[in-house]
Amino acid sequence: MRSAADLFDRNGFSGATLEDVSRAAGVTKGAFYFHFSSKDELAGAIQAEACTLLRGAVYRALRDGRAVLQALVDLTHEVAHWLEHEAVVRASLRTARECGHRGAPFLDFYVDLQSAVETMLISAEQAGEIRESVAVAQASTLVLTMCAGVEMLWWSGIRQGSVRESLRDMWALILPGVAAGGGSDVDPGGRLEPG
Repeated sequence: MRSAADLFDRNGFSGATLEDVSRAAGVTKGAFYFHFSSKDELAGAIQAEACTLLRGAVYRALRDGRAVLQALVDLTHEVAHWLEHEAVVRASLRTARECGHRGAPFLDFYVDLQSAVETMLISAEQAGEIRESVAVAQASTLVLTMCAGVEMLWWSGIRQGSVRESLRDMWALILPGVAAGGGSDVDPGGRLEPG
């Protein structure tokens, strides 16, 4: 799976053949078919691995009782860290760009990310952490757009440098309009060390 993730990240889903995947993993095509019935099933396994990482990050962000809005900022920084260091997540996102029109499993990571962001924003709303004038659906779209946008800008090479620093600057820009009290108690740079 790791070999395939590296190839999907580098060459895209359609650009990586089963022969390429088998060769990179050091197995025969027959051995590949022992584990996966198709390249689509392999893509689903990569999406599932990325979703497992995401669920772990949500748990870590929320486990110590920190404010939910801070936990959301922390989660986006974890995603940004993965964009720089985790081929499984990058491969999941690239596969979604290429094959998202086919639905599941190609969109699984995005669907789970959307669900996590919306759930956290609803909790933040209930805790009085976001402005009353801010609709959860619009805030969710903004957060997801930030995550997808930084991924696309760095993947394409349009932007260089640290994804997390850029994300910090975006949060600093939007927190005053989203957070109750202007968000002065929320660290836009995140408070978690990425796992």
